[in-house]
Amino acid sequence: MESRTEARGQRAGAVDPEVDAARHAIRVLSRPRMTGSPGAAEVELLLRGAFEEQGYEVQELPFQFSAWPGRFGVSALGAVTLLGLGAATYALASSRPGTALIALAGVALFAGLAALFARRAIADLPWGRIEGKNLLAVRPGARPRYLIVAHRDSKSQPISTFLRIAAMVLVGFAWCALLTVAAIGSYDTGLISLPLVLSAGSLGSVGGVLLASSVAGNASAGALDNATGLVALLGIARRQRDYGDVAFLVTDGEELGLAGAWDAARRLPPLEGIINLDGLDDYGDFRITERVGPTQRRVLAPHLAAALLASAASLGVGAERRDLPLGILVDHIPFGRAGFPALTLLRGTARSLFRVHRRSDTPDRLTGLGAMLTVSLVCGALDLLRSGRLRAS
Repeated sequence: MESRTEARGQRAGAVDPEVDAARHAIRVLSRPRMTGSPGAAEVELLLRGAFEEQGYEVQELPFQFSAWPGRFGVSALGAVTLLGLGAATYALASSRPGTALIALAGVALFAGLAALFARRAIADLPWGRIEGKNLLAVRPGARPRYLIVAHRDSKSQPISTFLRIAAMVLVGFAWCALLTVAAIGSYDTGLISLPLVLSAGSLGSVGGVLLASSVAGNASAGALDNATGLVALLGIARRQRDYGDVAFLVTDGEELGLAGAWDAARRLPPLEGIINLDGLDDYGDFRITERVGPTQRRVLAPHLAAALLASAASLGVGAERRDLPLGILVDHIPFGRAGFPALTLLRGTARSLFRVHRRSDTPDRLTGLGAMLTVSLVCGALDLLRSGRLRAS
């Protein structure tokens, strides 16, 4: 049920000139803009002009990378998974658990190697290379302590982010179930349950097909992901233009393996905190994501999280700390791995994930309220950080 605070905010947003301006800005920035496309170049010019109009110096940070892993990596994983799980299902149905174990090990090996070498492949593969361009906006002569980040590129896929996450869950469940049956069957083939094998194999096949279809294209306007983040970034820059301790980074290539953030992470000077903005819907609680999954290195920025939570409480809006969901990549990950205190701020519900990376991610489904609440939230957090009255937890 919608909270009273949010309901009042929605009604106020209908007449709030800042919210109306945010809605207009989201419409202007929402267009297919995969890295290297004409739409990406158009949005770059718009962002550069907006920063320069507010008195910021804009520095270009160009980089080159291979787009192939970002465009075809998930679909390749889906194809290998489909083949491996299918082979394991057939082997178990034929009472050959040893063959099934080999097939399942092959799937795990491919997935592990893909995760291990994905970053290197993006940086070094000679095929599908394109040029991206990050934009760094700083007040003249300033030495920033904090950095606010949002990515400007978009992508489209045949399935939504929600279905992609569901597909990964299905594949993971099927792999574990088949592995368990294969391990038991290695001791006694009579214990192999054919209905369980066929059910697990079917679920895995559905997940594999969904993943295999996930080739990245350039057909989404990217309103929620991430025109909202860009508009919030510009709004924060407008309110913070009298402070020299905040800089703003617009990354490119986020949708193709976080390519821009990986490149920027090696160029930045020491900073006290990085706040990444990504997907700021009009409904739902804010989500402060620091930690990256149960099996990956944990990235923490407790002082930033504490400031954002305190700012949200003062505004009367919901906010909570959450781990990143399985399969979601955001730009604070490279910064955290490089040693910067970094986190990502998101806002939305499960329904938001249904339209991310889809043609349905259009600006007419947004009022601009989420972006403008983010401006107030982050500016309040920055004021608290400057005051030194916070206790991180």
